Amino acid sequence: MNAPMTIRYSRDTEVVQRLRPEPPSDREARAMEGLNDLEYEIFTHKLHMIALEGKETTMKLGASTAMRWGDVAFGIYTAQGDLAVCATGIYHHAVLSQLPVKYLVKHLAHDPTVGLKEGDAFFYNDPFYGGVHNADMGLCIPVFSGGELVCFIGAAVHTGECGGSEPGGMVNGAKSRYDEGLMCPPIKIGENFALKEDLLGLLATATRDPRTMVLDIKARLAAARIAERRLHDYLAEIGPDFLVGGLRRILKQTGEAARARIATLNDGIYRQPRFMDTTGPESALLKINLTIEKKGDRIKLILNGSSPMLHDRPVNTYFQGLLGMAMVYVCGWLMPDLPANNGLLEAVDWEFPENSFINPNGDVPVSYAPATMVAFSQGMFMAGAKLAYATDPSRAAGAWYTGFAVTVFGGFNQWGEPMADITPEINATGAGGRPGMDGVDVAGAFFATMSDCGDVETTEAERPFLYTFRNFFDNSYGHGKYRGGSGVGMGIKVHGVPMVALGSMGFGSHFPATLGIFGGRAAPPAFVQTVRGSNLEALMAEGAPLPRTMAELYAGTPEEGQRDYLNLAHAPALFQGGDTFYVPISGGAGYGDVLQRDPEAVARDVAMGRCAASAARDIYAVAINPRTGLADPAETDALRATRRKARLARAKPYDAFVAEWAQQSPPEAVLRYYGPWQDAAA
Repeated sequence: MNAPMTIRYSRDTEVVQRLRPEPPSDREARAMEGLNDLEYEIFTHKLHMIALEGKETTMKLGASTAMRWGDVAFGIYTAQGDLAVCATGIYHHAVLSQLPVKYLVKHLAHDPTVGLKEGDAFFYNDPFYGGVHNADMGLCIPVFSGGELVCFIGAAVHTGECGGSEPGGMVNGAKSRYDEGLMCPPIKIGENFALKEDLLGLLATATRDPRTMVLDIKARLAAARIAERRLHDYLAEIGPDFLVGGLRRILKQTGEAARARIATLNDGIYRQPRFMDTTGPESALLKINLTIEKKGDRIKLILNGSSPMLHDRPVNTYFQGLLGMAMVYVCGWLMPDLPANNGLLEAVDWEFPENSFINPNGDVPVSYAPATMVAFSQGMFMAGAKLAYATDPSRAAGAWYTGFAVTVFGGFNQWGEPMADITPEINATGAGGRPGMDGVDVAGAFFATMSDCGDVETTEAERPFLYTFRNFFDNSYGHGKYRGGSGVGMGIKVHGVPMVALGSMGFGSHFPATLGIFGGRAAPPAFVQTVRGSNLEALMAEGAPLPRTMAELYAGTPEEGQRDYLNLAHAPALFQGGDTFYVPISGGAGYGDVLQRDPEAVARDVAMGRCAASAARDIYAVAINPRTGLADPAETDALRATRRKARLARAKPYDAFVAEWAQQSPPEAVLRYYGPWQDAAA
């Protein structure tokens, strides 16, 4: 007969509400009392270095694209499961990855059929607890000292294949969560310092790419064991009381500092609705209705009025995932000097409507949740800029590109090995314009700012692709007084194999995904271009001039074949050897009025090719001397004066604008998933 049941076989809706730190245990409260301040500072630095070594080790040992190029969060958790110390290239895991640990503490630690022992290891990827989607997987180990559980160590990483009905970890056509592949709450995958081969075999056969799945699991575990050894060495010096009290003190200080920082901001209500143009498999309008209410030392995220839950479309996202993305903005821009841990949520409240696509229930799919999450994060950037500007303008930055544009693939590589993953160019977007400075070109990914897009040669060595080009995608940014940074454009040819499946995940093909702030312009919409039956190989053999950039591709190319233009969100489809696939990963948002941009900065951009001459004239109203390449001050002043007069001529009273605007509505077909249009929440 089984022991008394402690596991809920349905989803645990209580544990996912426990995003803030648990109340200090009596053990933690006593341990905090005797901490020496100087030794505590050494302790925090030492633990961060242990976590950082764990992160770097994970990256060096892993096989998946995301693990190798930095989509990694490695942390040390309290014995109750709170993440106190985190070395991360991806901030949202800094507040989400404690949920699976809290689940196992609640359900497994004291279960006589499972339990916690030294040498155990636990694996998990259920998006309900991880907060994102099935491709985000984690592993943690318990750490004991003198027989006492003192902490956990773990790593959360995106592994590019999870066995869904489409390859690459993001299922465009998912109708329910059962189309999305492996979905595993915490399970004990290792005992006595060894992985269990039966469970490894189960997980390997659940995906299209067993090699990557197993190597990523082993990478997480190896890094955790190295950190465990480092921690035991340090425990021999400081003792378990210092570790237990020190971890709790980190969380306590983070929460206090977060509330103190919030208190310096102006009270008020800051609204920033965000819109998406896709449900995954089809184009439609969706709304994320973000309001930030700031009062005293707390902020409240209110999402009432967002679009309803989508029962059979994959862009739903769990509320905890959006809170994780809110912390991406907090950790990276609003409070970058504070530790990245869930103590930050001591300053945050939230209100999410039930049965909405940003707080769904039941068996709805969530494969495309990252797209919805980054759309929400765009709202955090824009509302946060208004929130922070009065007290610290340096924190009011434009958003980095938030349309994703990630290429997914699956099949066999040129070595005959099964593979399914994403390409790394997701980590090569442009940064947003900021006070006094343009955004950085090809800065990275805003949600994983320590990540990298890797080398072309590394990707070509193990994937069946030949890059025809990969470089700056000029003119891909939002214009402004300070422009956004350029993104990257790439072309790939299916190479060395008969065929491979290629698709894309993202949004922002019908209207911009990344909007400007304070009068800055949006980054332009983007689309994927494909050519089937391409004659590119013959052209290369002839030495014919071929496009070397996205701009040259758009200007015209001798490449012939069946050319298609696709939304950023489209399901994987088979491409034959020699077919080509062109993807723009766009730039950041503009900051401030284009007519206030330094004319010489415009001229420099034109000279470097970052800005088209037509944009200099038509957007910035800058006249450039064709002989010197410099801005002509007198002619520029005249152009800008004319442009300002034209603006005034178009102006109308605000009440008249509202009356006219309120009469407009998109076509009914576009609104079929939107929810009510003609009401106060619209």
